[in-house]
Amino acid sequence: MESRPLLNEKLTTMTEEVEVDVKKKSGKKWLMNTCWTAIGFSVGMFLTLYVVKDTPNPSIPPLQRRQTPNLYSGNTILASDSSPILNSPQWRCVPPPPPFLLDDPRVIQHPAVKLALAQLELTLKADTFSSKDALSISIVHSSKGKIYEFHHGRKRLNESAHVSPAKVDGNSIYRIASVSKVFAVLEALVLSRQAQLKKFVPELTLESRLQDVLPEFKLPRKFKDEAGDITLGQLGSHRAGIGRDMGEMIINSTADIIWPPVPGQDTFIEKYYQHNTSPRELLNTVSKNDLIWQVGETPSYSNTGFSILGLATGNYRKKLKKETKSWASSIKKDIFDPLNMGHTFAGAIPCALRKDIVTPNSRNMVDLTVPAVHDPAGGIFSTTNDLATFLRKILLSRSPLLISPSQRLNWLRSIHYNTDAITSVGIPWESYRAIMPDYAAYNIYFKGGGLPGQLSQISAFPEFGYGVTVLTSLGSTDSELVAGAATTDPLALSFTIHNTLAPAIWKAYNSIVTDDYVGTYTSPDGIARIAFENEILTLKELKIHGVDALSKADQLIWRQGGKQVSIFGYGAGLIGTGFEGKFRAAPLFTCVWSGFDIATTKSGWGLDLFVFKKVNGKMTLFYEPMRGKLVKQ
Repeated sequence: MESRPLLNEKLTTMTEEVEVDVKKKSGKKWLMNTCWTAIGFSVGMFLTLYVVKDTPNPSIPPLQRRQTPNLYSGNTILASDSSPILNSPQWRCVPPPPPFLLDDPRVIQHPAVKLALAQLELTLKADTFSSKDALSISIVHSSKGKIYEFHHGRKRLNESAHVSPAKVDGNSIYRIASVSKVFAVLEALVLSRQAQLKKFVPELTLESRLQDVLPEFKLPRKFKDEAGDITLGQLGSHRAGIGRDMGEMIINSTADIIWPPVPGQDTFIEKYYQHNTSPRELLNTVSKNDLIWQVGETPSYSNTGFSILGLATGNYRKKLKKETKSWASSIKKDIFDPLNMGHTFAGAIPCALRKDIVTPNSRNMVDLTVPAVHDPAGGIFSTTNDLATFLRKILLSRSPLLISPSQRLNWLRSIHYNTDAITSVGIPWESYRAIMPDYAAYNIYFKGGGLPGQLSQISAFPEFGYGVTVLTSLGSTDSELVAGAATTDPLALSFTIHNTLAPAIWKAYNSIVTDDYVGTYTSPDGIARIAFENEILTLKELKIHGVDALSKADQLIWRQGGKQVSIFGYGAGLIGTGFEGKFRAAPLFTCVWSGFDIATTKSGWGLDLFVFKKVNGKMTLFYEPMRGKLVKQ
């Protein structure tokens, strides 16, 4: 085993090797890029990892930390032009990278990204070299697929290394527990898409009312109105008001909670999943229990709600496809098979895959076949290879499989923002706020799972085109865990990965935008200048046939309320759209919805639309309102 000093020395060596390799390829240009990469990487890491120095709990992962607020000023909304917030670099609506660049392979080849992956390799080795746990990690990018993987430990942790020396790899199978909920929601989206293409009615959406899809669902009489309000999306975001595990963990008093756990007497393990083993039993239990929250009031984690969601989508699927299948068989046919996720399944472990199962050393549920009704809440097994495929083809690709791009955009949204200004809840995402080096704030979409002995996390950063999977299996015995043995935390590891990789990918995208679009564009009739200022692609000047386009944009606004300050005197921000080469212009330091497409040409070309294409190898700007075609010099 290697000590941390030796690993740190390796990191330095690896960093130097990466630098030498790139330097040989790029010469002097490399030197300048490397300097800016080092500066940008350091600044990015500082800003992303460190948002507050006064965090009371040092165990909180850096991504969760936030700046300690100043004393309340009395102004809830600071809207004055003299506001320190409006005049600070933090207050800017910096756009994400143009979506059409997410598939650009230059991102992964950028020196900052190579350096970040090299650092991750050594950091992960340092953090796990003495761990007894099994660990599998994959990182996937939309441009290439899997760009990095890391594996540590053995498959059979409950056996000696002599008897079972096989190491975990990308095909090693872990129980992913509540990450199953992502696929429960995806099944609803897939059925919705299939019904739409077949023009099948009634339609199914996340806004569909539960009782319209599953008429058997009932609540106690006093909640009759609430029962009719619950939607599939509220089940998927834990906002249906339904209890967490209805009828599963029955205790007489808190004295029934035994510590340390005693095998055979532990209500929370041995007796779990012994109730509500059929749809009828589950629905009967729910019909007799009060809601714990008003419908839509607040997210409150509910495994029972996801079991009901699975019953609802199964009921709809039976009508859509005129066939009766278990939920496990349905998602295999609808999701796993089309995505070639050959090592992912719900239900009993297939004999052919038992050799790939990772078994913890502590008490676990690996061999437990969960009652089918609970599969949507936590019954799936999977691998880092399969989950990498899912992340890329469904959550990150410009053209997702199985669902439409608009479905995906609606799916990757937070539904409820918590008052900590850090976390939020989606369907079924558990999101964290990430502050990038340009102060832009994004959600990174996580979903975690945990059953005794195994823990899992998947996460996606769609605006920057990458995702992460971390699967772990405990190598300590029960007695060691009771005594406080350290365990691998997949959420903390995910934070480490994002905190290292996100600033590097941010740097790579900015470099590509600069290389592709920044410069002077000319034609016999005019000129355009585009700069990259304050991390925003900026149209600084556009004059064609003697007409100043930015002045005309100001005049268009003044027509509504008289002459005011010049909105576009310092330029217009160019915001990349989901359409290849198309940008929409907006006032600087405001958000994209403030574009100036209030007027269009007869063909419908808005004044805010700028199109870039390569013509004869040169980037060319097209702007129809001024009949402009300008070539980058």
